[in-house]
Amino acid sequence: MQYAMLTLAAVLLAADFSINRLYQKKAGVSPEAGFGFNSVFGLFWAIIFFVVNGFKIDFSVYSFAMAAVMSTLVMVYNIIGFRFLKRGAMALYTLFLMSGGMLVPYIWGILFLGEPCTVLRTAAVLIILVGVVLANVSREKADFRLILMCAAVFLLNGFCSVVSKLHQIEVNFRCVNTVDFVILNGIFKFIFGGIIWVFARRKGENGESRPLRGEVLPIIAASAVVGGVSYILQLLSARSLQATVLYPFITGGSIVFSTLAGWLIFKDKLSKQLVLGIILCVIGTVMFL
Repeated sequence: MQYAMLTLAAVLLAADFSINRLYQKKAGVSPEAGFGFNSVFGLFWAIIFFVVNGFKIDFSVYSFAMAAVMSTLVMVYNIIGFRFLKRGAMALYTLFLMSGGMLVPYIWGILFLGEPCTVLRTAAVLIILVGVVLANVSREKADFRLILMCAAVFLLNGFCSVVSKLHQIEVNFRCVNTVDFVILNGIFKFIFGGIIWVFARRKGENGESRPLRGEVLPIIAASAVVGGVSYILQLLSARSLQATVLYPFITGGSIVFSTLAGWLIFKDKLSKQLVLGIILCVIGTVMFL
């Protein structure tokens, strides 16, 4: 049952990437569109988990500060992701996003938290890194800006996982539980993203900027619902599965399903190098199990 829930969570996560891409096609890829998405998404996200939490919310200064840091990192890589999806395949974006979310906290845990480092998992890390590099050199002409965006998405999502992990293991400050932490993330994204969105509208953007019309609100709501259900399934699975099983499964599954979605729905072209890189990343994640 746990693996069935995780599989569904990975499918929904891939669907969420597709919904984000649909929003990008409707609203554009400007910072205004990106921060508008994040603000409204944060509102829907907070409401969903407020209901899941039984219409209750806890608060602590430390948790809110960590939620602010995490939400800022998420918003930045979302903005980059909008630009990325305009220029590159969804499979490549997902590959760097999810690989970073797994590898960076793993390496951080070894270097700073005294977590064990095994030969098998070290080999898995090397295989994933080879897969990521191989996927990135699949283009005929080197695109330095795309490489920078890949690296940024990899690191930003990785440090999001680090912040989440540090919040979970904090013992010196009072912390809220996981669901309350998610609600605080949504509240901060709604407030901060909304402020930046208003500023971006007043400043004015180039021809890519488009008003945040009412027709995109159902798309944002769908993203919040789909992403929310995926996260809830992950939380339920985490009750009986170790993190070393949970995160690799989600990483490998979302990479595979988002690749299929990009190919089937958006007609993304998959090079042999990209496919091989994805296969290596999936093999590496399975080695973490």
